[in-house]
Amino acid sequence: MSFNILPFVIILILLLLKSSFTKERLSKLKPSDAMMALIGCYVICTTILDYASEGFIYWYLLQFITAISLIGYAIDSKKEVPSWKIGRRWLISVVFCLPINVLWNWSGLVQAPSVFALALSVAHLTLTLFVLPLRISVRLVSVMLLVIIYAISRNGMGLLLSESGVFLISLLGLSLMIFFIIVYNKRKLASYKHHGHYLKSKIQEKQLKEQEEQQSGFDLYSDLETVRNNPMEAHTFIDQVMKEATQFISYLDSRPLYKEDLDLITNNFVIWDIFLKQRARSRNHIILIPVEVSLDELVRKLEVALDLESKTHPIPKLLIEPKDHKLPEKIICDANQMVSLLIMPVILSIASLDSSKDRFVTVQLYTTYLKYEPRNPAKDTSATDGCFPAIALVIGNAVIPQEALPKIKSYYQDVTVGSEFSWHSVVQKESEWTSMEKRSIERIVRIHYGYLQFPASHKRPILIVVPCNVAAVRDEMISRILPSDPSISYREFKESMVTLTKAYNNLCTVADMRTIVLDELFLLVRRCYGFRRHASGQLFYVRALDIAQLVAEWVPYQPRPVYFSVLYGLVRYAGLPLAYVKANYSMDVYHFVESIVAVNKRQEMEPCGLYIGNRLKRIINREQLFVLCIKFAERLYDLRHAKDYIHLEEVKYMAQETLTIDIELGKKYLNAKIVEELVQAANQALEVCEGTC
Repeated sequence: MSFNILPFVIILILLLLKSSFTKERLSKLKPSDAMMALIGCYVICTTILDYASEGFIYWYLLQFITAISLIGYAIDSKKEVPSWKIGRRWLISVVFCLPINVLWNWSGLVQAPSVFALALSVAHLTLTLFVLPLRISVRLVSVMLLVIIYAISRNGMGLLLSESGVFLISLLGLSLMIFFIIVYNKRKLASYKHHGHYLKSKIQEKQLKEQEEQQSGFDLYSDLETVRNNPMEAHTFIDQVMKEATQFISYLDSRPLYKEDLDLITNNFVIWDIFLKQRARSRNHIILIPVEVSLDELVRKLEVALDLESKTHPIPKLLIEPKDHKLPEKIICDANQMVSLLIMPVILSIASLDSSKDRFVTVQLYTTYLKYEPRNPAKDTSATDGCFPAIALVIGNAVIPQEALPKIKSYYQDVTVGSEFSWHSVVQKESEWTSMEKRSIERIVRIHYGYLQFPASHKRPILIVVPCNVAAVRDEMISRILPSDPSISYREFKESMVTLTKAYNNLCTVADMRTIVLDELFLLVRRCYGFRRHASGQLFYVRALDIAQLVAEWVPYQPRPVYFSVLYGLVRYAGLPLAYVKANYSMDVYHFVESIVAVNKRQEMEPCGLYIGNRLKRIINREQLFVLCIKFAERLYDLRHAKDYIHLEEVKYMAQETLTIDIELGKKYLNAKIVEELVQAANQALEVCEGTC
């Protein structure tokens, strides 16, 4: 290679290394003392070999000085020297002793191309790849290989081949293999380190979040009043809540929500529930975001909304009449939803029924109470009614006579909770809600855990009762379900998590359920069941999901019966109030869960059919068959775990009841496979009872 090209190659090397001479990158280049000493020894040994073959040259003296300085630097203490200075010295020394040495040997100034020079160059470049980061070493090695190829092609290809052609080819193949192995392993090691740093940062981030949560908790309702003053910013607030929840529960790390610690689920249930419901974006549900607002401010919001409506059509005049001096100054509710409740479906619809020119709508305010019964007070005598202060709104035309106004009671109660209910009347109940306005009113009142009474005619007012603090009511529904803490081994917990993971994947496939809906359902299951056990000895949440999988197998690609099955189990066994189901899910779900809870005897599961004309054609409502599937799946699971029961008399009664009642219903309405499984499980359960006795 010509001497004139040498400066240009050196300048190219300096340009390639320019980006590496920053303090941050130089600090990362700091080697260990052992590495510096080994490189120094290597340079001394290779310099001696090179000197023995070519004789003394001043270039070798410079190599010796650099190598000795590396060894001395490794031995001497460098605690007070900054890391970036050590990295800079290391980079300059390695580049000078290895790549620059290769460049010098092949520049034609020292020696003609030889097999020894080629082997020594391969060793230098291999070590360069090994000790320097790939972003530097790959560039240097590539330039040096081009220099070697250029020098051989111009000066010594024939000479090298004449000396040892076979050795040259072998050396070429071996060097390429070594280069590839080093590059591959360094890239793999770098990816491992990057992943390790990522996991470490995520753990630190989670620990920091947990510390912040322990100190001050999630400020879920911070700046809500500001957001509510501008309804367009509501989505921004929801997005912020979702962002915080996502970071906190490591949702992006593919860590399913239901695997979180039970205490963490209990403490953060509300914000996670809001987060998952928002992601689900169900058209049947409105997300409740309570905020403290004064009654005067709520009235002002209502007046502003009426002014906006006046631009499109005439609006009524609003009269607010407080009828009780005990009215609170402030309430906690979803202000936007309350304004929507009062303006569009109520005030405008009532005013449209008034034929007079000067239309007035009065809103009378009273104080009262809302009472929520426990799910089954007959079985749980220690449970007390939840009684909360409430505001009753009587809304009607101003011309309605006083005697037509409803008499305000001392308290109002959700009459469907704890009452006798025939599940055959689901269709009739649903048919009452034919008006879109009625549906809108009902849905907003329902999410506020309120009471609603539609008038018998348009000449009478509508009665709406909402709690003064809807957040307290919502929290009370869940806080009454105390998380149990019985003994559970670490092995059993891990096995249950495996079961939950399999159930999650199975329900997504077989029942065609959306993953985000399952996340919300699994969160509720973990929160309500805790580590409680069924009489069969099985963990309740494992039992519930195994039953749901049986239902999914019997009614494939139907997510609704799976949803019904899990919620029914939560109401019956975990004590989840029906009022919570009514407020947080659609009316279809609520009516079905209420109906199946009301089935106390196996004979009551008989579907009620309709007969058309003389054809005696029976039409069975599909939801009625869902009841049979859920009840039979529950019974099948319990019979299969008969050996784990303590009281075998209960198992014997279940098995006999299954063989006498369930089998007949199954033959009549379901397929033969379900009947066969029930018969087999019942007979095996009887054998367990007889064998134990």
